[in-house]
This record gives sequence, C-alpha cells and structure tokens, in this order.
Amino acid sequence: MKTYLGTLLCLCFLSNSVFADTQSYENPFISKTEAIVFGISATTGFLIPLSSQKMQIAHQRIQFYTQANKSGVRLGIKNRRNEYKQLKDANNVNGKAKSIEKIGDAGARQYARRMGFKPIYQGKPGQGKGFDQVYRSGKKIVVVEAKGGKSPLKQYYGDRQGTAKYTLEVAKRTLKSPKATLAAKKAASEVIKAHKKGRLVIQTVRTKHILGKADPTLVRTTYGKLIVPSPLKIAHQSGLNGGLAGIGIAGAFELLTQLNSGQKVNWQKVGAMTILGGISVYSGTLTGTFIQRSLMNSQSRLLSTLAARKTATTLLSSVGGGLVGGVVFSYGAYLLGYGDLKTANRSMVSSIASYGSWALGGAALGGGAGLTFASGLAGMIGATASTGTAIGSLSGAAAANATLAWLGGGTLASGGGGVAAGTTVLAGISATGVGLLAVGVGAGVMYFFHLSDEGTEHERVEHLLSNVQTHLNKPL
Repeated sequence: MKTYLGTLLCLCFLSNSVFADTQSYENPFISKTEAIVFGISATTGFLIPLSSQKMQIAHQRIQFYTQANKSGVRLGIKNRRNEYKQLKDANNVNGKAKSIEKIGDAGARQYARRMGFKPIYQGKPGQGKGFDQVYRSGKKIVVVEAKGGKSPLKQYYGDRQGTAKYTLEVAKRTLKSPKATLAAKKAASEVIKAHKKGRLVIQTVRTKHILGKADPTLVRTTYGKLIVPSPLKIAHQSGLNGGLAGIGIAGAFELLTQLNSGQKVNWQKVGAMTILGGISVYSGTLTGTFIQRSLMNSQSRLLSTLAARKTATTLLSSVGGGLVGGVVFSYGAYLLGYGDLKTANRSMVSSIASYGSWALGGAALGGGAGLTFASGLAGMIGATASTGTAIGSLSGAAAANATLAWLGGGTLASGGGGVAAGTTVLAGISATGVGLLAVGVGAGVMYFFHLSDEGTEHERVEHLLSNVQTHLNKPL
C-alpha cells in the first residue's frame, strides 16, 4: 500500500508540473492518458499479489474445512497423555473430565485460528453453562461449542447445546447477569443481532483423544450455514476494490486536467473516463490474479527450474495484469474519441516499462535485498547490536534481527521499537525506493518519446526552412 500511495503522490506532483492534455498542448512531457495508465498499472500490480495470496489462503481454508467436516483434521494440540494417565490411575473423575475439556477447548481454538475467525469471546474450559467461544467470520457470527472426547451435547434451560433456542437463551441471560464480563456481554449482543439478520452460525467442534493424546478434530454445523469465500469470489472482490481505486485515479486526473486548462468542465467526459478507469483496473486485477494463480499451481518445467519461482510468477502476473488494465484504458479512451492512437501506443510502452521495474524492484526487495542493503549500511557506519557486537560481524538470522532492531531505534528492552518497528521502517524505505524506481523508469521512457518528438519537429522545421530558402533563391 505504501508503494502504491507513494507512486500516486509522485504522479500527482507530475500532473501539476509537467503533464498536459495532448489535445491542448504541443509535445507534452507526459500526457494525461499516459499518467492515468501508469497509475492504473501501478494499482493493478499492487493488488495482484495481495489478491493471489488471499486466493491461496481461501483455497487452503476450503480444503481444511472440507476435511474437518468429513473425516476430521489433526491440529497442534498439547499432548496430555501423562496428565491423563496420572488422573486415571488416581481415579480422579473430575480431573479427567477437566483434562478432556481442555483438549476440546484447544481443538476449537486451533480450528477457529486456521479458519481465520476473529475472536469475540473465548471462555474457560469447564465453565458449564454459557458460551464456549464466539467468533466473527466476515458478516457471520459463529458460536462454537467445544467438546472433548465423547462428551455429549448437554441440555440447559430446556434446550440442547448447539441449538438456536439454547444459544439465544444463553445470550439473553448473559446480558442480564451482573457477573458476566464485558466481552461476554458483547458476544451476547452480537449473537442476538446476527440471529435477527440471519447471520448466526452454530458449530460443535469435537476433539477426541486416546489417553490424553488428541485425535483428529471433527466439525459439525448445527445451525445456519458457514460460507467460506471461494478463490473466484476473492478475485472478484479484489477486482472491485481495484475498480474503485481506478475510478478515483481516472476521475481525478481527468478533472484536474480540465480545471488546469481553464475551460468549462466537461462532466460527460469526466464520467466516461472515470468509468473506463474502474473497468480497466478491475479487468487487469482479475486477469493478473488468475495468471499468478495458474503459474503457482503449474507444474511446468520452465517454472520448476527457476530459482525464484514466486518472484517470477509475481513479475509475470503483475506485468500481465498491468498490461491488460493499460490496454483497456489506453485503447478504450482512443475508441471513445478522447485520445489519438499514437498516445495510446506510447502509454502502453511507458506503462509496461515502468511497471516492469516496479514489479522487479518489489520482488527483489521483498526477497530480502532491502534487508541485505540495510545490514550492509549498518556495518559500514559501525552500528552495533544490543549485545555490543558490531552488526557487520554478524551473519544470518542474528544479523537480520540486529539490523531490524537497529532500524526500530533499539531493542524493546532498551526502550526502542524492536524488530517489529524495524520491519515497518524497512518496509517504508523499500516501498519508497520501488516507487521512485518505477516513476523514474516511466518518466525516462516518456522523456525518450519527448526527445524523439522534438527531434522530428526540428527536422521538419529545418526541412521547411530549407524549402523556403530554396524557393527564395530561385530567380523570378
């Protein structure tokens, strides 16, 4: 996001200083169409890796959820074998029951984490009546009944656990209870609202065990329907988000151009360019996302031989998506009569060049080049780690952590921001560098076209003057 915002700010600066409408000025340094196409390509390229990553996560969650409902999934749950055996040998029935409840609670929490649920309330094992766990999944509110071993669904308040009636009764009693925590009351309120809007889902998550060692966790939905977003839906949603950004970019540049011209604003043209910008980013993002998805899933020999397969697929899909978005806008504007063919062709060339550098720079810095550079810089200026050791003498993870802590203003123990703050600083530095690289390459291509136009114009004027001189020297 920082790279995209930085690039957009650079474009806004260029728009106020050096770009013009090709229909109003002679040989502008950067035309309005070129600037918009560059912004659209950058936006598209920013969204494609994020969208592809979300699609991959969605695909994994669908597989996980399907298996959890069908045969169960093995999760990282603490082995309580020794604890359970000791309780069993001591014939401690209550202790065994509590140990089993802990297994069930851990299984439910692990399941929710793997599904990407956002916790609203998580109770304690063995609390009896009340909510076990309540989560948010998109617009859905998911109430989880955590069960361990063969523990049955119990009946309280006249209804069985896992039913809507029981869940609503628990919610109402929680809101009235003076002992309920704020988190529990918030969960109760969310459950009641979700039920009224048809967004309530109730699931039982059971983790069986063998002498305290967890077996696969099995999930059953007892009320409502949990919708796991499909990869196609995520790609579509990312495209829509990108479309909104494209609307803002194209509309802003078109309106700014017309205001700078001093003439009356043509709102019909502003509207047409705005819609075209949205369609361009949507189509580019959708195309690039599926390109990357296909390449990452491909078992082709070409990609399997590449040392940096992820970097290569990100580059190819980002350039491909940016190309599609740029083509749609450039030639769409030409077909609508808002630009000439030469400008459309040049827009595509400059867009591909600038975004190619954007993708390469982003992939390189994302692959660790940025951290390597920062570590080298820290070594050159003699920066030291918290232990007093020079960062330049360290290597591997020690050098990386020391560098990040240095960028973050020192370790947490010394009052600095630590590795987390350093990571944020490094991301900002890398994003700025990539944005400047992309703008520089795009501007260089545009300047090359500008010089070419000047040279052509100079030759035309010289040829014209030569013809005039020739005619003047002819005798009457």
